[in-house]
Amino acid sequence: MRVVVLGGGYGGLRAVEKLADHADIELTLVDANTYHFLQTEVYGYIAGTKEIDELAVDLQSWCRGFKRPVRFVQKEVTGLDTGNRRVLLGDKTLPYDILIVATGARTRFPAFIEGLREHSFGVKQLRRAFGFRHRFEEEVAKKLEGEDGRVRIVVAGAGLSGVEVAAEMAYMLGRYAKTLGRKKEELEVILVDACGTILPGMHPKIVEAAGKRLRKLGVVVKTGAFIERVEATRIHFKNGETLPYTFMIFTGGIVANTAFVADTFATNTQEQLTVDATLNLPGHPEIYAIGDCADIRDLKGRPLPPTAQLAEKSAEYAASAILARSRKRSPAPFVGRMDGMFIALGGRYGAAEIFGFRFHGLIAYYLKRLVTLIYFLGIHLRANTAYKIRT
Repeated sequence: MRVVVLGGGYGGLRAVEKLADHADIELTLVDANTYHFLQTEVYGYIAGTKEIDELAVDLQSWCRGFKRPVRFVQKEVTGLDTGNRRVLLGDKTLPYDILIVATGARTRFPAFIEGLREHSFGVKQLRRAFGFRHRFEEEVAKKLEGEDGRVRIVVAGAGLSGVEVAAEMAYMLGRYAKTLGRKKEELEVILVDACGTILPGMHPKIVEAAGKRLRKLGVVVKTGAFIERVEATRIHFKNGETLPYTFMIFTGGIVANTAFVADTFATNTQEQLTVDATLNLPGHPEIYAIGDCADIRDLKGRPLPPTAQLAEKSAEYAASAILARSRKRSPAPFVGRMDGMFIALGGRYGAAEIFGFRFHGLIAYYLKRLVTLIYFLGIHLRANTAYKIRT
């Protein structure tokens, strides 16, 4: 049985792991990039507390680290030929019996906000995160050299990613105090969101803890602030206010990477693929959609947040459903739920909600680091195995 997995993100890699040891399955992983990107750790990278080797792992090496090596194809998916069960890869095609779509999502720059895409950075793509980090370090270097003038770093979007980025950057600026002296006061982090609160949808205790931490770090929080347009050095709000800024990162939403099937299958407003109770595309039991690119809902029909945890859970389910059907058994419906959530809040401080328990501080930080470390070591050990074999 030929199983093709599209996308080397959290969901794609977990699906491959769950299927790789089955001798009757021929596995192929397809991604336009050569690397797996740990998006959950990007906040530390753009603030300078993490390096590129902590965020990216070579997919070719990772695929060769299994006992039965997985085939890796570095190509951009341009379409699907569902009638003949083929993935279109430009001038080539790739046949499949079962297809798992795990193409993830990218930053959504709303078209109704004029100038947003041209004048801000996203965090979903490694190249854009690299560009933002470069600008950040450049501004710090200017201050070290004695340049005058206020530097305003604006983070637009106060959801999980935005809060983590703002907190980590403010923490790093605090560490520069002894190096920059009074010029450190000329560097400012401002967190902006159209909602009336940070972390919308999260428990009030988590929101309160995060807000208190941001204030302690010196982050300026502007909620209920609707951005109308963005110019090269100034943000204009719908209420007439303006905000001069130096550079800006946008974390206000996502759009699924599903352009290659846009005219074939139903999608929601975020271009996520509509799936049924078994995470199949309606009418296509041979095609699964998982992770950020899928509109996954709980048993009450409420959309589940696009997180790495959900991507991995949906991947594990898809793998088990494939194995069940190969044995002529019908899989039970997917039960989506979030077991916990961690937020990095700058330095050795975090907030967490696990199985209904909420806490914040050093313990939350170390638990988040432990979860990340286990994942990081797992994928690196597999890639290192392949590297040792080649050398």
